[in-house]
Amino acid sequence: MSDYEVVRSDVEGWDVRRVGQTEALSNYATRELAEQAAQREQDAESFGASASHPVEVHAELHSEGPEEELNVRRTLLIVVAIALTMIALIAVIAIVTTTTGFPD
Repeated sequence: MSDYEVVRSDVEGWDVRRVGQTEALSNYATRELAEQAAQREQDAESFGASASHPVEVHAELHSEGPEEELNVRRTLLIVVAIALTMIALIAVIAIVTTTTGFPD
């Protein structure tokens, strides 16, 4: 059994991925290019071993994109916290320079 498989991409073209994983390792415009790339990966991993198995092609399956969830509220809170920290730092520097007369 091969360690790699070729499946349709959710976005465009064909993906090469490891068997059992949902995320693609690489993407190709045509099925043939994807099969060749998967076979090269398979051959590279089994270098010196017995004959490698043919790559499986699953036209009915699709790859999933990375599981990155954008949390808008958390991102906004982080940006606001950074902005407030910078304002507070500027205020502290201004107060210290005004009260101590540091630049003089």
